[in-house]
Amino acid sequence: MAASAHLFERWAATYDQSLIAALADPVHAAVLTAAHHHLPRPRHLLDLGCGTGRLLRRAADRFPTTHLIGMDAAHAMLTVAHRTTRAQGSPALVRARAEQLPFPDASLDLITATLTCRHWHDVRTGLAEITRVLAAGGVFVYADIHPPAPRRRWWRRCEASGWHLLDQTTGMYVIEDRPVPGCGPLLPCRLLVAGHT
Repeated sequence: MAASAHLFERWAATYDQSLIAALADPVHAAVLTAAHHHLPRPRHLLDLGCGTGRLLRRAADRFPTTHLIGMDAAHAMLTVAHRTTRAQGSPALVRARAEQLPFPDASLDLITATLTCRHWHDVRTGLAEITRVLAAGGVFVYADIHPPAPRRRWWRRCEASGWHLLDQTTGMYVIEDRPVPGCGPLLPCRLLVAGHT
């Protein structure tokens, strides 16, 4: 298990009370707004790195007829997510990593990921897996911290691994790439929406 997964195993019980979780709320809102704009009635929504289920709880209101799936590498985070999302119809929760998605080819039409890239072992492999399970006409919505220069090392790794080359390397193409509104200097985020050819 990666060091970051160990961290989240220990952090799960108090994560929702942390400043980081509160700062993620406007990012989650922007991701779901973009997702709804590009795909108003998805059949499935997979949230990669779902943590304690914060985005899933919002998604249940935005997409009431959608089958929600949360995936995380940390068992303790999924345990909290199970407890906190029961009122929303108990989304399916799966323990796995982005690099090995346990879903059939072309089986999902909406995939979200928020503030997770730096925790992946191999971003290029994760993108390839997302492309594999995303159905034709499906949408991938991603948001992460995008610090101003000098860029932090983990963000350079994400960029170098191909976020800006989605259309050339994965069969996905960029539909939208913009800053997340409402995020100040503590959490300067960008949002990327990609479609599947």
